[in-house]
Amino acid sequence: MKYTTLLAIAITLLVLASCKKFLDTDSPSSFTQEYIFATESDASKAVYGVYAMFNQDAFTSRLSNIFTGNTDVEAGGVGTQPDNSRRDIFSFEASDANGDFRTVWNNAYSAINKANICIEGIQASPIASNPEMQQLQGESRALRALWYYWLMNHWGDVPFISKPSRGGDDLYLKRTGRDTILTALISDLIEIEPQMKSASQITYGIERVNREFVMGLIARLALMRGGYWLYPDMVMRRKDDYKDYYQIAHDYSDKLMKTYDRPLNPSFARVFENESKWIVAANDDVLFEVAFQPGAGDVGWCHGVKVDAGTHAYGSGSAYIGLTPTYYHSFDTLDTRLPVTCSIIFYDSKLQQTPSAVSAIAPGKWNRLFMPTPAGSQSAKGTGINWPIMRYSDVLLMFAESDNELKNGPTAEAIAALRRVRERAFPASAHQEKVTQYLAGLSGKDQFFTAIVNERAWEFGGECLRKYDLARWNLYGRKVAETRNVLGAMGADAVGGVGQYAGLPDVLYYKFVEDNTKAAPFNKTVVFYNKYKRAAVIPPLKDSPAKGDNPNGYTRINWLSGLYDTKTSGPSSYVLTSWRGYKDNSGLTPVRYILPLHSSTVSASLGTLNNKGYEYQ
Repeated sequence: MKYTTLLAIAITLLVLASCKKFLDTDSPSSFTQEYIFATESDASKAVYGVYAMFNQDAFTSRLSNIFTGNTDVEAGGVGTQPDNSRRDIFSFEASDANGDFRTVWNNAYSAINKANICIEGIQASPIASNPEMQQLQGESRALRALWYYWLMNHWGDVPFISKPSRGGDDLYLKRTGRDTILTALISDLIEIEPQMKSASQITYGIERVNREFVMGLIARLALMRGGYWLYPDMVMRRKDDYKDYYQIAHDYSDKLMKTYDRPLNPSFARVFENESKWIVAANDDVLFEVAFQPGAGDVGWCHGVKVDAGTHAYGSGSAYIGLTPTYYHSFDTLDTRLPVTCSIIFYDSKLQQTPSAVSAIAPGKWNRLFMPTPAGSQSAKGTGINWPIMRYSDVLLMFAESDNELKNGPTAEAIAALRRVRERAFPASAHQEKVTQYLAGLSGKDQFFTAIVNERAWEFGGECLRKYDLARWNLYGRKVAETRNVLGAMGADAVGGVGQYAGLPDVLYYKFVEDNTKAAPFNKTVVFYNKYKRAAVIPPLKDSPAKGDNPNGYTRINWLSGLYDTKTSGPSSYVLTSWRGYKDNSGLTPVRYILPLHSSTVSASLGTLNNKGYEYQ
């Protein structure tokens, strides 16, 4: 039974009170706080109501993916001109007229208010010290921290509310500094973490916030607090006490590794296949994932392998966000994460595999075709596929990063943590070269940090963490400029046949191969002749003007040559528009990743909030 079943019950049984202002609103409840939190059962239902806020478009198809914007890893499609849609977020051209900003902002503060009600109610309960109530207290605090984490990553300093809203309260609050908010949230979680239960001790396991995840969340919040962020004057800075927070990140990732260590799943693909197949794995990679019951959630609809609508029973799904060709070609070709993370095929209306365009590489980790019960030909949203918030490999890499920073270079412990991630990524036959020799070649703090930057890209592609990482590292501008410049060079070299990237495929040759172990229509698989390099010899073609039709021959499609516009003799529209709002090809100026508040949020605040700074006003 998925945890989301109880969330649906919670939405029906319990609606908690709050007040109407620029935050979000709920209808008043006839239940008193004392009544709700007098028993573990009713307190649980209140906390389920906080989880239920994940089951809104504001999270499922907004905050969890498209709000992360275009980076060197993920890149959503951009229109020819800004249009106040999600596409403007991708290209750093968002305005205060984007309705999604109001939706996400209101949903976040509604979730925070619900969490505040639970935190206060549990604290005042006569059974507050019961182990289950302490666990629920920890869940409420962590969920509140998560929503603030996302708000601050997208809007910078935001109003900080730690008490439930009531009639007569002053809800027209000004922004509070991110350092103040993060410090409070970290302290909050450090206090409750020892009282929480592990995933194996609670019902629904990793579909609920658990002690392991809270340890990891403390580390994640601490790295944000110790990292850089963009200020209204468009300068990236970090606080003088940043190393104090790297120490917290180090200590809590280390604590998690020593208290709840587990082997990484030997199959990288299996981690995500489990989610697509509605399997909730125990003591595996995922520490916490947002639970969606069948009929809810958008993973595999707006994010994942593309499936065209047809008469088949699987419905349709697309990929609002793709992966960049530079990212695809940054992988070692022996890295088992590459074919899992980057899908260069999609399924047409007859479920026939079809090669994708170079600008349409999809996040391959989730696939609606793996759903154990197809939702019907007319289905789209509501796949029931869970969304990962944190995996254990993230903890290993946070430990390695913080250890390297604090000790001015990698220790044996930091190297061992990185080793575990790379050993899972490569087949055993390649470990000597790709793991042992690779790690031995990392000399000093800077090289090891660069290795962490790269490893987090290869490990978490499509999981939409990259924006947050690049911002706190102060690498966002550099990585965007580097990606755009390299894409332009890739296209030119593909067409010209010379240059640094000329050895990569200018075109791809593919054909269909029958797989007799699978039933139709899944028995035809696309096989590429030259997936990772330019073809030295052109293979026999399916339709050759010289030799006629050859049913066993290959078909040719453009690949990196598609990044070059022969009409303009320059980069393609994909290259020019994907990061259009960032003009600096040197990468020295900061990316304006902070979003404006929606105009209605500003007007409803009666002057306490505005969009001054960040070059919006």
